[in-house]
Amino acid sequence: METRTKNKTVLLVDDDHEDQEIFEDVVNQIDRSVNCVFVDTAEDALEKLSTADLKPDYIFLDLNLPFMTGFDCLYIIKKNDRLQDIPVIIYSTSTRESDKQKAKELGASNYLSKASTFSEIKSMLANVIN
Repeated sequence: METRTKNKTVLLVDDDHEDQEIFEDVVNQIDRSVNCVFVDTAEDALEKLSTADLKPDYIFLDLNLPFMTGFDCLYIIKKNDRLQDIPVIIYSTSTRESDKQKAKELGASNYLSKASTFSEIKSMLANVIN
């Protein structure tokens, strides 16, 4: 009997479209079978996640978002019974220890500071996605 593994899906919540493109390019180099879903705001993420259609394997969440912060979005995700087990990885330009600590306290499974080179980003994401 053949066992089929479902393709992984990652949700990136980031209002920077260039970062979205780089993220998708890196993920495609790591594993072309991974499906990337992008939203620009925390509100859009929560709306997408509220439907039964989307339950990603990982959520990558920027902290600096318009309207609602990544911290607020993380808090809401971790309080939701259907979503709380999804690993949420903070993916931010912030390198502040206080942000890392707050993310951990709110339930983030990892904190990645956005790297400046493609190879650094690929190395970071490969450790999470594989």
